Amino acid sequence: MKNSIAELVKHIESAYDVKNITVRKFNKTFEVYPWIKAKLFHKLILGKESLASKSTKSLLSQFKSLFYGTWNLFIRKYEVWAFTTSVERIKIEGKYRDKLFDSISGLTKGKVLVIEFQFFKKYSLRKVASRYVSSKALFLLSEEIYSRLFLRKVKIENLDLIRAIETDINCSVNIEAILKKNIAQYRMMKFWLKVLPKPKYVFLTVAYNHYGYIRAFKECGIPVVEFQHGVISENHQAYNYKVALNPIQFPDIISVFGQNEYTYLKNHSNIPVQKVSIIGRSVIDYYYERAVDNEELKTLCVALQDGPIGKKTIAFLLKFNAMSEKKYRIILVPRRTTEENYKSEFQFPINFNFTNANIYETISICDSNITAYSTVAVEALSLGKRSYLINLDNKAKEVFNSSLGMNPYVHFVDKPEELIALLRKHSKNTKKREISLSNDLNIKSNYKKNCIEMLTGLDSINPKT
Repeated sequence: MKNSIAELVKHIESAYDVKNITVRKFNKTFEVYPWIKAKLFHKLILGKESLASKSTKSLLSQFKSLFYGTWNLFIRKYEVWAFTTSVERIKIEGKYRDKLFDSISGLTKGKVLVIEFQFFKKYSLRKVASRYVSSKALFLLSEEIYSRLFLRKVKIENLDLIRAIETDINCSVNIEAILKKNIAQYRMMKFWLKVLPKPKYVFLTVAYNHYGYIRAFKECGIPVVEFQHGVISENHQAYNYKVALNPIQFPDIISVFGQNEYTYLKNHSNIPVQKVSIIGRSVIDYYYERAVDNEELKTLCVALQDGPIGKKTIAFLLKFNAMSEKKYRIILVPRRTTEENYKSEFQFPINFNFTNANIYETISICDSNITAYSTVAVEALSLGKRSYLINLDNKAKEVFNSSLGMNPYVHFVDKPEELIALLRKHSKNTKKREISLSNDLNIKSNYKKNCIEMLTGLDSINPKT
């Protein structure tokens, strides 16, 4: 890309009247630019659309998940519905915990229902830490049926503006599918809120995948809180707004990891939320206490990312490994791409090991962390470990330079030789407390206290504004 995401967002939202890209439905006006923006930039960055395939296999997978705790939706009233994905679960003390919402269950006054999208992973009900959990399949399948029966054609006003934007940035997406998804979300959630016991609050991750839900909840007077799941910066299109839009389909509160995200959202983005709260991360507090102070740099944790960037990372590390004479033990932590997939494409030396342990546990026992531009780069610092960022296609600097560029324990590398030189320089590790304190602006400590303060202020939120 010739321009950064931030530059493209500024250009688009200055050059085009994006507020007038709308759909009229149910006697309401929907601003659809945010729906399309999220998918358009996703494809621009990764080369493919982010909407899950509507194949027979994927629909069958959701049907099989339909009976996963779904009764919990009907048999009791909850203070909170928390929308998440099974990818957020990590194994801690024998149970698979949701990193964002299981820790909240003990802090709220009432019960929390974790509503989980299970497309990539599925864990037995007996093995999850969530006391009350349900698959998201009931909602997803009802939306699919509604979309096919009642949304055969959706008319968009000022379609020419979207086409001009697509031409401008040389990227296009399936507009009709995006419109149908969000309209079906809205219509069916309005229906389910009449059938099911309504929650007092809704928590979710990835708000830009839930615009239809958010509007439905807010029209019913239910405050919505988004919990940060990854990077929030000017180069994440879903949080960078230069134009003021209607807040009806955006969360009321965004709870973020640290001061840097707070400052960005409050001072540099027009994203229409009422409040930004800094709460930190419960999983970071947990693993910091267990992280070891390594005395010598021997073992490197590598947080892999899916798609081409993960394979480029491995290619870089294999070259580095040969040049460093296999001096370090390298532990690879994959995300959704399997170990078998990587091994079918690469020959790994004996000092490369894959692990099934979660990323935080792995970082806590290693000496340093390496990644391309995963959020783990930030999290590793709060666990007391240096972060080495492989600057593939300049993405590491684009994503992290503003927030991590001045941190003395963060190192951007373009070549294997640079990584070798830095590891030699840092062969004696710095104490974990010193590194962790350097990252306080990115991840605030004392999650429990911070979260309770955020929860206490929920009743003052007016979701209809």
